Amino acid sequence: MAPAGRRYGARVSSLKELLETCDVNLRARLLPGEVVIAVGRCEDVTEGGDPDRGGAGWTFVMVTDRRLRWVPRSLLRYESEVDLDEITDAFDQMSAHRFAMTLDHTPIRAWRDVPAHRFMTFRWGNATAVRTLGRTTLAFSRGDTEAARALQEQLALRGVVPTVVPSPPRKPREPPRYLILRRTEDQ
Repeated sequence: MAPAGRRYGARVSSLKELLETCDVNLRARLLPGEVVIAVGRCEDVTEGGDPDRGGAGWTFVMVTDRRLRWVPRSLLRYESEVDLDEITDAFDQMSAHRFAMTLDHTPIRAWRDVPAHRFMTFRWGNATAVRTLGRTTLAFSRGDTEAARALQEQLALRGVVPTVVPSPPRKPREPPRYLILRRTEDQ
């Protein structure tokens, strides 16, 4: 019998175990002769589109010699994949230390979170639905991560040269409130 944290459908307690589970499951579904080039973490920011709002990198990503596979939030039910030959355009964007790649590809169908209810502009509740995606944005912690470099190299081999998109200017930060000196009426 498998340990409690390893059974299919059992709760996994840590990010490390989630990533290991994703790695094992994706490797089990590789095509004959398909070679894994790199694995890593990123954040799927396709819905939000802002690399700065990415998060802690809970998306498992695998780059093979044929496909890009990723698992948003490290939950296998959201697994997505796109054939690297079907990527038509790519855009690179740097924002502070974050690096994001936006990929235009043939439409794929994938399970994603959607609001359970909608009324005018209000949305609430949690549900899942199959969405059609023709553009995917993956935010990496840096541009020199193993998975990001492997993806760029595989795209270059296929003649897809990423267009560098200038990042928007960052707003200057205000000093923390406890450092701001305020003049009082007594002074």
